Amino acid sequence: MADSAARRPLRVVMLINLFMPEVFAGGEQQCLRLSRALLARGLEPVILTSRSRRDAAAVEVMQGVEVHRLWCPVEPQKGGRHLGASLSWMRKVGRWIDARRDRIDLIHCHHAKLNAWIGVRAARRIGVPCVVKLGSAGPNFDFRSLEKKRFLYGRLAAREIRDGASAFVGTSAEMMDDLRGYGIGPDRLVHIPNGVEPPDTGREEGRSLRSMMRLGNGERLVLFAGRMERQKNVETLVAAFATVAAQQIPARLVLLGDGACLDAHRRLADTLGLGSRVRFAGRVDTVGDWLEAADLFVLPARAEGMSNALLEAMAHGVPQVVSAVSGNTDLVAGGRTGWLYAPPEDAGALAGVLAEALTCPPDRLAAMARASRERVRAGFSMDAVADRHAALYRSLISGGEAYANVA
Repeated sequence: MADSAARRPLRVVMLINLFMPEVFAGGEQQCLRLSRALLARGLEPVILTSRSRRDAAAVEVMQGVEVHRLWCPVEPQKGGRHLGASLSWMRKVGRWIDARRDRIDLIHCHHAKLNAWIGVRAARRIGVPCVVKLGSAGPNFDFRSLEKKRFLYGRLAAREIRDGASAFVGTSAEMMDDLRGYGIGPDRLVHIPNGVEPPDTGREEGRSLRSMMRLGNGERLVLFAGRMERQKNVETLVAAFATVAAQQIPARLVLLGDGACLDAHRRLADTLGLGSRVRFAGRVDTVGDWLEAADLFVLPARAEGMSNALLEAMAHGVPQVVSAVSGNTDLVAGGRTGWLYAPPEDAGALAGVLAEALTCPPDRLAAMARASRERVRAGFSMDAVADRHAALYRSLISGGEAYANVA
């Protein structure tokens, strides 16, 4: 296997529970961007995922990358009454991999969820390495979340993933600590952050959005982008912004994204009397335009792996106000690129930092913008991330140790 793989492009299956167009979160975006960057380097990645919408294509080429979606009427990983659907999807994934065993050199599982369990088992069966990239650290650490699942195989799945994967990729310092604490030795640990591509900056669209919003003299635009789910902690942001608004600090808040908590967040904003000071824009395909328009980017998440939205904000040169949790603390240099606050659910602490950021001099914000762009270029480019993944794959296929050859 190793000799033949050295003479042709490496063929990698990117195995992920959910994917676009059904979900457009950071993990899914990283999967596609990494796959595209690997393709440009001569590898042959194929994304294998699920679909629960009839209008989602079973097979398509997305930005040059082949995507295969296997039918599952609910999100894989569901237990309870949905257990049968999850098990059915697992069997389909196993059959898909078995049928292509001669065209697979490595399986890369994005997140340690149900996909990683079937990925580890399938990789062992067909005799190829399996890489597992974690999605979250801290309270939402993948293995802890998997163990808590209310179905019989949660702990079994976590144990088999832990013991069976060839290597684990952690994106943040806290995630690496979590992996070590879960009993995974240094020979299987690799620290590779998420990456971002150079943004298309300086566009007229950003100025047009500011004009459309009719921002007043000195009024600053605060932006959030992400899923409207409990983990993102948007309710704390809305409450904190109400405090800032009560101080007569000229600012508007725009929130991009949809999700289960969207209606509740809207009701909270109405209850707090924020009116036109807050706009819920929903899911948009032009996040870059909004980042070009924004003066500040806010991420009050309870837990993260490494936020794709935060990386993009920094690449666009938007100073940040973020909770001091895993991933955020790896990216944001407090006082140089933005502000950190803690604990995440302390609306008073967030309001205080927001007020400071919104009233700081323009030249300081400009310096933070430059520092943010430079920090991303120096340490979080997708080119560098793709190179390190390609090196990891080759090391594993050749029988080397992941950590010694890549970290």
